[in-house]
Amino acid sequence: YRTPFGVRSLRFDPDKGFFLNGEHIELNGVCSHHDLGALGAAVNTRALERQLEMLAEMGANAIRTSHNPPAPELLDLADRMGFLVMDEAFDVWERKKTALDYHLLFPDWHEQDLRALLRRDRNHPSVILWSIGNEVGEQTSGEKGAALAARLTAICHEEDPTRPTASGMNSARPGSQFAAAIDAVGHAVSVRVGRAA
Repeated sequence: YRTPFGVRSLRFDPDKGFFLNGEHIELNGVCSHHDLGALGAAVNTRALERQLEMLAEMGANAIRTSHNPPAPELLDLADRMGFLVMDEAFDVWERKKTALDYHLLFPDWHEQDLRALLRRDRNHPSVILWSIGNEVGEQTSGEKGAALAARLTAICHEEDPTRPTASGMNSARPGSQFAAAIDAVGHAVSVRVGRAA
C-alpha cells in the first residue's frame, strides 16, 4: 500500500492562536461547499484547483469542508498548494433539519461513516482539525448532546490522536456542556476574507 503523507506539528493555544511547525499562522479561512457552482457536484480536479488558486489570491489559507466529507481530490490539492483544512463529517446528528436528511441514518451509520472518513483522510498533512458537526440540534440538548459530542470526539481520538475536534456551533456557548466535550470551540459564522478593492 502506498500513500503520500506529511509530517508536521500542530498546536492550538487559546491565548496565542494556531502554530504549524512552531510558527504562528493566522488562519484566513472559507467554508467551501462541495459543489462547483454551475459545474455541479461531480468532481472536476482542474476546476477545484482553479477555485483554490482564486482563494489563495484572495488571501485564504484554510478551508472548512462544509458540511460533509470532501472529495479526496480536494485534499490532494490542499496538500500540494499549502491550504489547511477542517475536515467536516456531518451536517446532522440525531435531530433532523429536513425530513429526509442524515438523521435517518445517523443511529446506525455514524460510527462507520466517521471512522471511514478519518481513516481515508488522516494521512493528509493539510487536515488540521476534524469537525464532527455543523450547527447540530444537539448543541442545546444538555447532557445528551454533550455525551454524543464526547463519543464522536473519542472516535476521532481513537483513529487519530494527533488532531483536535471542532464543531460549527451557532447556539452553544463556549462554557456549555456541549462545547466542553469538543477540543476546539468553533463558531458557525462567515468571515470576510480578502483585500479591499
